[in-house]
Amino acid sequence: MSQAGLFDRLANAGAIVTSAASTASTVPGGHPPEWVVEPTSLTELGAVVRILNDSAVPWRVDSRGRNWGYDDSRVRTPGVIIRLARLDRLSLDVEIGLATVQPGVTFARLKAALTDAGAAFYLPPPGSGPHTSVLGNALDRGLLSGLGERERHCRDFLVMERDGSLHRPGWTGAEDARVRGALPYPPGPHGQGALFQTGGYGPIVVELTHVLQAAPAQAMRLVVLSEPALTEELVRCWRELLVEGLASSSILAPQARRRAQGVATAHDGLVLDLSVTAGSVATLRAKAADVQRLVREHGQRLALRVSEHPDDLRIVGGDSEHPEEVAQLAEGLEWHTAALPFAPSTVVAFAHAVQAEAVLADTPWSLRPLDDRAVVWLSPFVYRKDDPADVELLRRRAAAFARIRGEFGLPSYRSGGVRGGR
Repeated sequence: MSQAGLFDRLANAGAIVTSAASTASTVPGGHPPEWVVEPTSLTELGAVVRILNDSAVPWRVDSRGRNWGYDDSRVRTPGVIIRLARLDRLSLDVEIGLATVQPGVTFARLKAALTDAGAAFYLPPPGSGPHTSVLGNALDRGLLSGLGERERHCRDFLVMERDGSLHRPGWTGAEDARVRGALPYPPGPHGQGALFQTGGYGPIVVELTHVLQAAPAQAMRLVVLSEPALTEELVRCWRELLVEGLASSSILAPQARRRAQGVATAHDGLVLDLSVTAGSVATLRAKAADVQRLVREHGQRLALRVSEHPDDLRIVGGDSEHPEEVAQLAEGLEWHTAALPFAPSTVVAFAHAVQAEAVLADTPWSLRPLDDRAVVWLSPFVYRKDDPADVELLRRRAAAFARIRGEFGLPSYRSGGVRGGR
């Protein structure tokens, strides 16, 4: 089939087809798509999938193109991206705290809907900003404050297979919809884990139900101010805060990471950000007192947090209110990660090994817990897209980080971008 003929068939299916798509991206690997195809309904999506399969043109899907890499509009081999942004149905169950979303629903839209409904639930936005897809970020196994790993908060998937057929894995289709959303898993064997981290090359999740976070009645923001070098005592203190349920969310970052995010602070050491929440003022005060006691027992210093962290778009000079401009910037970005057991000796040894590597010593990083047993190291490597020397430095940094991770026997937390083989 000719290119013109394929273009016409896709357009005649009702989808919006954009030719000569932008070549901008925040990752250096892969290829720009030949076209971006945007169906406006599940019927159109099924028709587009069947047309592309008949033509043997390689294709992948994305939600809004703004998750890992923030504008990772890339394909592994020359082909087409099916963008699901126009599939944007949203329904709420504000009684039990569930949101059923299609790929086009953003965190900002979900927040507005919950506010309008007067719901006692919310979902904090990810580092990639409020205009990121809730569903797309979840399938990337994104981390959210207070929720940690997203995968365990997703249920009742509606999936389109690569042949265009629709089904709900593990369900017969006769079950009550509210029951499907309320149960964490189908009653029998299921393969929901295989729907995550496919990079748009696997089955297409066109809808899922996400468990929301209960909005706390009272909250306090605290920080542990520590020395620049990570110590086992700080890690031990941090884990005890989580084990005792004193911090609802937390993240550890050095000055370089805070500077990259545009956070102004006079403290030149590590900062452990803590969110302490409770249902009443009395309970909050009691928890804050316990936090202070535990921090002092570990020889650390506690203070009130007076500034919010901006989202990670600031790392490449972007703005969460204008995410469409990020891929046009001169700076590119790759994320590199490692998953570690929450064991003080391992975490500190890994941090020392990374910071002792010449090409990694000045790169920003942060640590975020999955729970009180595992923690994730996140390193955003920034480079100038038009500078061959900077691109080469990026590759050297990636190789050095992968080598150190291998020496410790640690897996990557999640793959990133086309380069990562998604």
